[in-house]
Amino acid sequence: MAQESPPAGGAQFGQIVIAGLMFTAVFLPLALFVLRERAGKRTVFGRVADWMGEFSGLPRWAALPMFVAFLSGMSALIGVYWDVPIHMELGRDEGPLANPSHYPIYFGLMGIFASGVLSATLATKDLPKRTFKIGPHWRAPMGSIQMMATGLVGIAGFPLDDVWHRLFGQDVTEWGPTHVLMIGGGVCVVLGLQLLLGEARQVGATGPVVRLLGPVLAGAWMMGASAFLMEFDLGVPQFPMLSQVVLVGLIGAWTLTYGRLSWGPGGALIVLAVFLASRASFAVIPLFADLHVASLLPYVAEAVIIEVVALAMRNRQGYTFAAVAGLLVGTAGMLAEAAFTHWLMPNPWPAAHLPLFVLFGTGAALAGTFIGVWQYQRVEETATRVPAAGPRHSVGLVGALGAVALMSAVAVPQDPEPGFTADVRLTEAATGLPISNPHGGGTPRWVDATVTISRPDLADDAVWLNGFAWQGGDFFTAPLEKIGDGVYRTAQPLPVFGQWKTGIRVHVPNRVMGLAPIYAPADPAANAPSIDATSGTRPFMSEIEFLQRERKSDTPAVLWTVAYVTVGLIFAGMWALFAWLYAAAATARRREVPVG
Repeated sequence: MAQESPPAGGAQFGQIVIAGLMFTAVFLPLALFVLRERAGKRTVFGRVADWMGEFSGLPRWAALPMFVAFLSGMSALIGVYWDVPIHMELGRDEGPLANPSHYPIYFGLMGIFASGVLSATLATKDLPKRTFKIGPHWRAPMGSIQMMATGLVGIAGFPLDDVWHRLFGQDVTEWGPTHVLMIGGGVCVVLGLQLLLGEARQVGATGPVVRLLGPVLAGAWMMGASAFLMEFDLGVPQFPMLSQVVLVGLIGAWTLTYGRLSWGPGGALIVLAVFLASRASFAVIPLFADLHVASLLPYVAEAVIIEVVALAMRNRQGYTFAAVAGLLVGTAGMLAEAAFTHWLMPNPWPAAHLPLFVLFGTGAALAGTFIGVWQYQRVEETATRVPAAGPRHSVGLVGALGAVALMSAVAVPQDPEPGFTADVRLTEAATGLPISNPHGGGTPRWVDATVTISRPDLADDAVWLNGFAWQGGDFFTAPLEKIGDGVYRTAQPLPVFGQWKTGIRVHVPNRVMGLAPIYAPADPAANAPSIDATSGTRPFMSEIEFLQRERKSDTPAVLWTVAYVTVGLIFAGMWALFAWLYAAAATARRREVPVG
């Protein structure tokens, strides 16, 4: 018999209490450290920070916090790369503490915030010229504030996620609004570390470790930001493929540009090495747990392009270099990534749509190189107190606004048009497929499907047209095979029993995403009826209605609007703070060093 569906709302009160106790266990000792250290008393953390500073060449307020932030970020990302496959294969959680992957995420986010607190607390001497005033006798480096702010956003995502589930039901997707806060807040700590490194150099930090940290931190930024591509890497994207194209162009161009500028020849290759090594480490737990392992696009072509452009332009570091590098990354780099998708990605980029992909990829790559140059110049101004030549903020602002505009244009999927249907004829399959983590019970039943699409022109031009099944203990997706005009058949049998949710997915250029359901169990906790696996005509519905059946449909629209605006303002505020802190850390340099 099929098991009962797990809760579809917020966490039970007991789990909230346990999470609160975990939070207290971390931050009560941290609060005692802050009080003792700021009172001038010796602490264990202070002694460790001094020792690490002597070893690395960094000031005490940078050495230990960077190490803590690194360990915490790795913990959080290991948890994320473990968590998403769990939801793909097993569905939603019985509760937040019933999912083991949530523990490294939660402790990682707390550690990220704690690293900012450590940095601000340890900042008692050898401070940069421009600092942030916390109290009457307490000033902290700007990078410390960025670290605390992003860590706080990440931690806030946890209670906000529970509130979101209570109001709107669960959203089993990586890009859920509060999930974006948690992941975005966690990975953006690297931006604080990069600024902190510039401030450390300003007060005399030197040595091989200090120099190597420039491209290594750029690699960490690539590692963290690429987590937003995980659903594409795993094969269950719930957003249009153009959003993958834009993110690949933006992330690759930004991080590789910064790494090359911060190190010199070979800097982009160091960034790439850090990224690839980290992704290998994230695969360990899913492999041992027999879960799906996220693939990746390697950014190899983009790294080579940026290295070659930098050498050809005699290591120029301004926006002219950014423009040339961005154009080449967006064209040649995106074409190379398109080729890699046919080897590495579950959903390759169709050749018929490459012109559009290159157009959007070029825009994203230009935005990335502009932001990368802007960030590098602000860090160098902070470190050297020498203002950069040329425009200081305008081109970087163009890059930032361009990135926002591009993601806004491609990220939100559209619903299928009325009357778009699939006539599905099911036949019993002789055998099924192996299931990694059997889940949900039910009498095994596997079917093959012959599918007639009401709009053959849309099907022929589709970005993908797949048979699809998930959350029954595994995950299956495979392109349909064309056997006639508008007629297709599944390439592998589909499960229609237990907790499986099965259908035909179609992504029509450029943003329409629909699903014709074949089977789903009744889900009383989510107030979702069963869908019987029988032959017949099925309308293509909005994918989100099926993939996120737990979402509540009766919540007032005004509440949705207020919630999205609130989360959006928090996320936008984090990025605005990033820009202001970087500009503020560098601004004093222009006043102190005359130009001309």
